[in-house]
Amino acid sequence: MATLSLPDAPVERWLEAARERRSRRSFDGTKVSTEHASALGEACALMRPSPSARAVFETDVSEDIFKGIVGSYGKVTGASSALLFVASADSSQALAAVGYTGEALILEATALGLGTCWVGGMFDGKLARKTAGLVNGEKVFAVSPVGQPLQKVSTTERIVYGMRKPKPRKPSEQIAPDLNAPGWPTWARPGVESARIAPSAHNRQPWRFRVEGGAVVVSFDGPDTPIVSKRLDCGIAMLHFELAVRAAGASGSWELLEHRSDVARFTLG
Repeated sequence: MATLSLPDAPVERWLEAARERRSRRSFDGTKVSTEHASALGEACALMRPSPSARAVFETDVSEDIFKGIVGSYGKVTGASSALLFVASADSSQALAAVGYTGEALILEATALGLGTCWVGGMFDGKLARKTAGLVNGEKVFAVSPVGQPLQKVSTTERIVYGMRKPKPRKPSEQIAPDLNAPGWPTWARPGVESARIAPSAHNRQPWRFRVEGGAVVVSFDGPDTPIVSKRLDCGIAMLHFELAVRAAGASGSWELLEHRSDVARFTLG
């Protein structure tokens, strides 16, 4: 049984980062400091909740790594460092694990005062593979630029990515349809609220939560997508959910699932 949990996570630090973080694609070109690079490298080494997923931090990468098959997609500029999110390519469970693992590193970078942006699918896969130093059966599923974002939001970020507007979020009752019905555990409610602000591809927020036998199951709505799997998105939301649950005084772990659209089951204990 594959499981995920973060027994030593800096819960309050990452929750604060989750509330403050906004995706940034325009950076000032300065190198990540030695202190911050060391901290992120250490975090990548320690953040291994699953043997099938890991993150790699590289301080010196080509900006071309952020360019996908359509060339300028993403329009990441001025970033010379990157987080690369790697997982075993032969298991759908690994997709949730890489989202969960990767979001922890994104939040740690945010807590260090650095800018980030999830980039899934539309990046240079060949260059990413070479940079990450993959072993047999691994694949880079997503990357993120890391650096000091421009103080002034660029025109591209403002117009194309809506940086001046708050991200629209689905209501709690949509991502957890039975939230107000009898049987919803009190300890799970903060987790649902925290999952609402999790990032996802195109801000689609595909995660859905339900109670089943005293546990909380996360699944995704509709069919999965080939370029950026909704399972990866759900892995990101799972981390947000768990952090808030732990902040509220409860703890547990995720059991990864591979049945239809069900992604994982969170059980206390």
